[in-house]
Amino acid sequence: MNKHLIIPENIKQMLNSIENTSLHLAELPLEAHPKLPQFERNIRVLDMDAKSKQQFISFSYEQVLKDHETGEEINISLPAPEWVIYKETWSCLRDHNNKPVELPLAEPTDAMATDTVKVSSYQYMLWLLKNNKVGFTELLASYLNEFVKTHKEQLDKLS
Repeated sequence: MNKHLIIPENIKQMLNSIENTSLHLAELPLEAHPKLPQFERNIRVLDMDAKSKQQFISFSYEQVLKDHETGEEINISLPAPEWVIYKETWSCLRDHNNKPVELPLAEPTDAMATDTVKVSSYQYMLWLLKNNKVGFTELLASYLNEFVKTHKEQLDKLS
């Protein structure tokens, strides 16, 4: 594509890096599979479908097992429950240390004096990205952590 150009070495390195970038959106580590602890386990995010008017985003992903020593992928099919963030899905507003923001209740009870500030997940994700509050991979990692907590039992099954 650029054969007609005299390309300096630093630009060649950048072009090589771009050409060798994996085609999945992200690969994020998970804790070891309870029945297959001898392998590293990751979630590889393959696709993302966002619908702004309907305010939802869905992720296509796969669980990937790799040999600890060689890094070779092991061909074992693991479940992939649906990962969708709907208009009604909410998140906790987080501070600059990524801790949920808690505020006093307007009408405290004996059981509860504070609660977390809740926001629409879809709009919060957009706000975080558009305002450079978080990078794309960090955003995926944050939501993936919540998804894994919610779907741990399904993710830990063997197909």
